[in-house]
Amino acid sequence: MSLSLDILFGVGSLVLVVVGLFLIFGLLHVINLAHAGLMAVGVYAQVSFREHDIPFWPAVLLSALVAGAVGALVEVVVIRRLYARPLDTILATWGISLVIIQLITLSYGPGNKFLDLPTVSATSVFGTEYSTYRLMLILIAAAIVAALGAIVRFTGLGLTVRAVMANEPLARSHGINTIRARQITFIVGAAFAGAAGALLGPIQGIDPNFGATAVATAFLAVLLAGRTLPGLVLSCVLLGATQTLFARYVNAVWASAVVIGLAVVLLRIRPEGLAFRRA
Repeated sequence: MSLSLDILFGVGSLVLVVVGLFLIFGLLHVINLAHAGLMAVGVYAQVSFREHDIPFWPAVLLSALVAGAVGALVEVVVIRRLYARPLDTILATWGISLVIIQLITLSYGPGNKFLDLPTVSATSVFGTEYSTYRLMLILIAAAIVAALGAIVRFTGLGLTVRAVMANEPLARSHGINTIRARQITFIVGAAFAGAAGALLGPIQGIDPNFGATAVATAFLAVLLAGRTLPGLVLSCVLLGATQTLFARYVNAVWASAVVIGLAVVLLRIRPEGLAFRRA
């Protein structure tokens, strides 16, 4: 049972990192290399809020808002001017990430920071004691996926998002403000990155390069998702489970390399992504 829970946690933590990337890539076709920097913004905002005795969960929400505000600034100043230039967008977001990391280093120093867990208790799951906080992260990841699925499938906002993803010029001709849709999507994706950083901070080492390793696997998951939510879930399950199993039974150092190899093979077999689409 412990192994099953570890796999679920590996998948859940990957989902938390991937969601923001998935939204931005799926709607905007932007490979956001600033994602790791935005995760760092979220985790260091959480550190600051906790130092001022703000409770953990409100601090998570505030950290997401801080990262969303940074994302809004980045979108208005830089990204909005580069949507039609994918290569320039990649270079620009990479440069933004470097700037963010350097600003964090100047503000907080290059050393490690630490966050206390909101709870140190364990919960019995079918007779196996497991970290309550890790179980909470699994549930949060599942709730986010369920909420996104419901929004996309059953709401007017979801219909607008699907229309822009399917054919942006046609959506614009029907009166949809695609510029506003792009702006909101980038801000929400940045907020998700900040929330992921704030949530994962207590169980990972915190330094200015926080999130860089996780984002590498997250990009592969997004490419495998094929711009669909079922594809995102499937890619996270495959990559998260593979990384957890390989790290546990073989070698943790090589786990990321194995995940990259698996993703390359799957993309070679199914370049359109893992999710099957209706004809």
